[in-house]
Parts: sequence; C-alpha cells; structure tokens
Amino acid sequence: MAIYTPQGLKINLDDSTSFGLMARLYPEVKPDSILKTTESISVMTSSLGFFTGILCFVLRLSPSNIGICTLFSMIIGILLTNKGIVWFPFIQLGALFSHIYGIFLPTIIATAIGLILTGWAGVLSYLLTRFVASGIALIVGMGFAQHAAFKHGHAISTAERNFFNAYRYHAFQLGKSMSLELSYQELQETFWRETHTDYIQNDQKKQLRLRS
Repeated sequence: MAIYTPQGLKINLDDSTSFGLMARLYPEVKPDSILKTTESISVMTSSLGFFTGILCFVLRLSPSNIGICTLFSMIIGILLTNKGIVWFPFIQLGALFSHIYGIFLPTIIATAIGLILTGWAGVLSYLLTRFVASGIALIVGMGFAQHAAFKHGHAISTAERNFFNAYRYHAFQLGKSMSLELSYQELQETFWRETHTDYIQNDQKKQLRLRS
C-alpha cells in the first residue's frame, strides 16, 4: 500500500520495502520522523530559493543579482536532492520551510519583504527565477525517473527517491546500513510488523485530531 507523510505526500512503495527499511531503524527512529524528513527533502530546493531570496532582499541586491543568486541556490538544491546528497543544515531549512509550504505563505512573505526593500523589479526577478528553477526541477526529476525505469524496470517518483534519501540520512546518523537492498528476512512481515503498527496508530491519532 502507499504510505503518506504527515502533510499528505504520497509514497507509492510496497509495504515490505517501505516498512522493511524503516524497521531497520526502529525504535530509535520512528516512521513519522523518517516521513517528516522526506517532506523536508522534498521542499529543500524551494527552501533554499526562499531563504536566498530573502537574504538578497535584505542586502538590497540589484534585480539581476537577486535572480542569479536565487537560481544558483535552487540549482544546487536540485542537484543535491536528485543525487541523494542530504546535508544537515539543508534538512533543517527544509523542515522549517515545510510548515508554511503549500499555502502560498512563502510567496506572500517574500513578495512583501521584496516590495519594501527592493521594489517590484527585485520581486519580479525573484519570482521569475523561481518559476524557471521549478521547470528545471521538473525536467531533471523526469529524467531521473526515466533513468530508474530503464535501469530497474520501473519508474521511481521524486517522492519515493526522497523517501530513500530520508532513510539513508537517518541510517547514517545511527551508523546503520544505508543499502536499499533488503534481505529475505527483512522483507518478511514478522520483521516490520511493529513498525507498521506504529505508523498505523500514529496515522489514526492524526485522523482523530483532524476530526475533533
């Protein structure tokens, strides 16, 4: 079955793969923590662009320099994300950014600060650059998905790739295996049943909070 991050990002992997990996780190790292890290990685590129843009506005750079700096930071984010290179400070930026991502708050905040400090020219340069970077991220993501389909026989979405990177990040922190290859024992439900139960119970608690 597909699993979902706390904010609803769908990760379409079979249970034995997703929970088998998370079970390696359980109970030191709970499924919810890995899924939150997945979200942080998913918005890492956007968070780098956002914070770089804000810094450029505060420094009152010219519109062209705002565009160059924002584009450069987002391309770095795209490359790091797709190559699976996840560094601690970027994860924290992504975690902070994920709380406001998706409800247009980043755009509103950046636009307001940019208008006050640099005027419309700086804001337009920033927004245009983000649009271009989003297009680049989409093309690169599709390229990696096609490469995975050619290599493994099935496509791996960006969300699934970010889940694998989140697993590797936490595995490295614990000194556990970062390999995505699971043994026969790890693929069995008896190995990951407790982790699966933790995920289900946590998900049910969230549903109850939403209904209350």
